Amino acid sequence: MSLRLTDEQQAIVAHNEGPALVFAVAGAGKTTALVHRIERLVREEVFEPRKILATSFSRMAVDDLRQALSRWPHTLGVQVSTLHALCYRILRKAEREGLWPGAELREEAERILLQRAMQRARELRCSWVSELDGLEPEDFLNYVGACKGNLQYADLKGAGLPPAALRVAAQAKAPEGLEWYLDLYRLFEQVRREEGILTFDDMLMQGWEVLVRHPDLLQAVQRAFQAVLVDEFQDVNLAQSELLDLITAPHRNYMAVGDDDQTIYEWRGASPRFILEFARRYGAKKYLIRDTFRCPLPQALLANQVIAQNPQREPKRLSPVRLGKGRVHLCLPPHAPAQALALVDEVESLQAQGYRLDQMVVLLRLYAQTPYLEQLLLERSIPYQVVGSPPFYQRPEIRVLLSYLRLALGEGEAQDWFAVYNTPKRYLSRAVAEVVWRRAQEVGLEEALVQVAHQEVSAQRPLLELAELFFWLRSAAGAPAHAVLEALERRLDYSRHLLRGLPEVGAGRVEGVRVFIEYARDKGQVRDLLAHLRELVRWHDGTSAERLSLMSIHRSKGLEWPIVFLPDCNLGTFPYSSGNLEEERRLFYVALTRSSSHTYLYALSSLPLSPFLQEAEVLEAAERLEKALAQPPEALSTAALVALAREVAAFGLERFLSHWWPATARLVARVLRLFARAEAMGLSAALGLTAEAKKVWADLGSEPGEGPPGEFADLAALAPQPKSGPLPGQWVRHLQFGVGRVVALEDGVVTVAFAEGMRRLALRYARLEVLG
Repeated sequence: MSLRLTDEQQAIVAHNEGPALVFAVAGAGKTTALVHRIERLVREEVFEPRKILATSFSRMAVDDLRQALSRWPHTLGVQVSTLHALCYRILRKAEREGLWPGAELREEAERILLQRAMQRARELRCSWVSELDGLEPEDFLNYVGACKGNLQYADLKGAGLPPAALRVAAQAKAPEGLEWYLDLYRLFEQVRREEGILTFDDMLMQGWEVLVRHPDLLQAVQRAFQAVLVDEFQDVNLAQSELLDLITAPHRNYMAVGDDDQTIYEWRGASPRFILEFARRYGAKKYLIRDTFRCPLPQALLANQVIAQNPQREPKRLSPVRLGKGRVHLCLPPHAPAQALALVDEVESLQAQGYRLDQMVVLLRLYAQTPYLEQLLLERSIPYQVVGSPPFYQRPEIRVLLSYLRLALGEGEAQDWFAVYNTPKRYLSRAVAEVVWRRAQEVGLEEALVQVAHQEVSAQRPLLELAELFFWLRSAAGAPAHAVLEALERRLDYSRHLLRGLPEVGAGRVEGVRVFIEYARDKGQVRDLLAHLRELVRWHDGTSAERLSLMSIHRSKGLEWPIVFLPDCNLGTFPYSSGNLEEERRLFYVALTRSSSHTYLYALSSLPLSPFLQEAEVLEAAERLEKALAQPPEALSTAALVALAREVAAFGLERFLSHWWPATARLVARVLRLFARAEAMGLSAALGLTAEAKKVWADLGSEPGEGPPGEFADLAALAPQPKSGPLPGQWVRHLQFGVGRVVALEDGVVTVAFAEGMRRLALRYARLEVLG
């Protein structure tokens, strides 16, 4: 067994048979433990390599497993596959045996099917067909994907599933206010079956279905795999969970590895309940991997304090393995432009220090956060990419508004007209829109709208209203662009239109429009804004191999960078939604655990701070701890030792000391002598040296021994003296958060309100200077 493995990793490698659950914190080397276990199982002939399945939902996780296993020739026969690929092989086997009619897996199959289902709805003249003109394809396809991931059928009764399957599968329901989504889902599935098409989401649903329908096929698949190891288990949905349950039923040589604290895909069907209930469901042996080889001490402590607020989780902490490798920087600029300026200045400073752009990342809760950043990056000629999204000025919700502006100025093209004529919904047919556009080439758009309105009586009202809108917009073009956009958004009731569909998707678009309008504030009149955006397009067309990535937190999971920037750490962004605070907190936790060196947190001082940063006081403790541990134990002052004695226990750093810190024995001996001296003087309670803290140090295994004469002679002076500390109503200054007013004082915890409108913070480790 490799000596590089920790004791916790070795325990996982040594697991032989039966169900097992591994909780692995961020950066813990879970893939290393997983592949070493597979290597041992093959080498010791516990299982044949071809009878072992190593799998995950994530293609990236599977690629990591495959690459790690490639170092051992005897593991080459191990089946390494995503669950989608596994299901595809199961379906092809079922097709060859005449158990499944077969279907063609096509790229972009979902969008092709949606277009054909919409055409079918128009042909059938469905009562809801007018709703299709404003349909957001991405929104509907997300709904279908979530349904299939949760085994929710468009027509459960018509599916004819066997009784055992009906205990798991369910009838799909439409989102509130979008009842016709279910009707379109039924048509979508009808067209899919008729045309013999298999989508990405169908692979899991259909794979599960053929196994529950055909016991002989299920038994063949079960015989194929005698051991199953699943990475990133926190990301599985119901279809994946039930599929794995079927495959492993005969033997339960089933190991699930993941971190419930990183479940951030609930919107697509994942749920932490699958990993949290795994041990009870299968009677699994539970393992923990707590050492993080990625996160420096400040990031680890802050992430631990943040995620501990979630009540439904497996209790565990990140335990760092090194000190002095990075910091968490908290920056409080006054507004969004100043935040962008501070962040881009820091990027350039880090470049001057030798960091490459691809060693940095800006993590986003919403893509709406990028406009000011993108503008500055372009102005400074810093190459960047927005991963998973076009630049802010090319996003669909913004393009519609710009199309209105271009058409009003006479600069619009056909694509602009066809983007706006039914956005928001006016129930205008495509045929009428084509007549208007042809006429507009001769007489102008406003006049064309009026003329066609007199010819098309059924469409007269919306056409005349649209004409009036463009008359107004043309006359307003000389006003400041942001004012025109604000008025246009109100007249269109555009936010209401964008909110149709899945709530978070729509809310993100609304926020994007709000930020874009604010971005336009200093860009002159409408023509000036459009010219400015054309210039941005020209700048952005340049290419560079090395770019700064702007990426959603969702996309960042499983990745790491030396430098991480996290803007807008304010209430309203973190959390963005109050609907699922636990998942929002997990998102923040994932962002905090991406950096191997420095993390830069930005929060606007003009807005309430994120409640997730109420524990930011831990950053001061991390600084004290690193400073104390960097000194020889004998050189520590009594005050530093008292703080160390308390905080190592409070922050769960005993594993770090026992496994990773070279001076542990001498340090523990001195701390134990401190506890004994405080007890003898009756100062333990006053100094916060609790029995629980003492036990943590005693369990580290050293003896206190004899200290030098006069050791801790100044201990009594460190005990708090009766005095008038900060009182409610007094103004105080804090090292990180600035000036605030004390609003409460209870049990040594000072609650301070910082700046007008900022969230109140309960400061447990505060350094507060009373100002008056």
